[in-house]
Amino acid sequence: MSYLGAIRFVLTTDGCSVSDVSIEPAKELRIEKLLCGRPVKEALELLPPLFALCPDSQTAAAAVACDVAQNSEPSQEVLIKARFANHLELINEGVRYFALQCAGEGYRAAKIKSVIRVRELVSELREVPPEDQTKRNKLWSELRGEVSYLLLDGFSEHWEQDLFNGTITPSKDSLTAFFDKISSHRSRGYTSGPLLDKPTAFILQALKERGCWKNGSLESDVRSLTGPVARMKKNPTVAGLLMSDGNTNYTRFVARFIEVLSAADLIRMPLETIAAMALGPGSAVSLVQNSRGVLLHAVKITDGVIEKYHILTPTEINVVDCEWFKKTLLNLKARNAEELKKLAELTILSFDPCTQMDVELAAVSCLVAVASLL
Repeated sequence: MSYLGAIRFVLTTDGCSVSDVSIEPAKELRIEKLLCGRPVKEALELLPPLFALCPDSQTAAAAVACDVAQNSEPSQEVLIKARFANHLELINEGVRYFALQCAGEGYRAAKIKSVIRVRELVSELREVPPEDQTKRNKLWSELRGEVSYLLLDGFSEHWEQDLFNGTITPSKDSLTAFFDKISSHRSRGYTSGPLLDKPTAFILQALKERGCWKNGSLESDVRSLTGPVARMKKNPTVAGLLMSDGNTNYTRFVARFIEVLSAADLIRMPLETIAAMALGPGSAVSLVQNSRGVLLHAVKITDGVIEKYHILTPTEINVVDCEWFKKTLLNLKARNAEELKKLAELTILSFDPCTQMDVELAAVSCLVAVASLL
């Protein structure tokens, strides 16, 4: 499933704290229906233009799921291509997240050309054959330079230590201004939700055993928080923040920041970012860990044609259907309504960088007054 438009978050408040949270997804678009009845090749070609968010990760998940449904196990060629596409998208989406959603106007004015160049380099790299290592290395070297400039410009050479200690000297045309601002409220947005710490294959097996594929449907039953904090929890800076502050807004932003830089450095391209499992004759499910969290695709194929298809997005898993996300919003406190709304928006953004949101505050007194008239 995908959502058209912004998700509406209605927070019932007394102006300083939240007593109730209503999450109302925007218009739901059952993209799966557009795939059913189509040959596999035609359906896979249809996916990229259908998804405005994470199209390469969606296509990677679909390609692996369809491959396993038809062949019981994924081919190495399909896996390698899917893993690389997902890795590139993590970088591109991460850069766009910080540049277009977190940074201020001064940053965007100074660096928009570099943001566009990152997108161009990712597109070029996606098309380079794996055997052409000379061209791939040349493009990757430029990509690494652009990402480092975009994210680290303005930071000292001890940027990780500065992020941990909160000793950041801000400048308006770099991300130092953003991190300096949120580091002054490091305890905000704390969540007690457990982090995903199992291999992707284990997650799929657990979901299968809990019956999440009953009657050909796919239900959200991922019982851990997914995304950058879960993947980067062994990084010294992220581990330190989890120990000192816990899983807060600040910790989640820092984890995503470090993850994008690590991905651009090509320190490693984790094998476990994509896994798949056969569910029966002609049926399979795939799991992809992308920039936002865990993405699931399940498919049933008969005679080369897609009979059933189901998608669970990170927004559904980490936001719409996540009990810890709602609890986090319920625990928010601020000095006034305006500050509370800004804090809620920042918290939502820290959980899901691609969630389009419309946050509304509903005063308790107003609700009681309305109820008394009914």
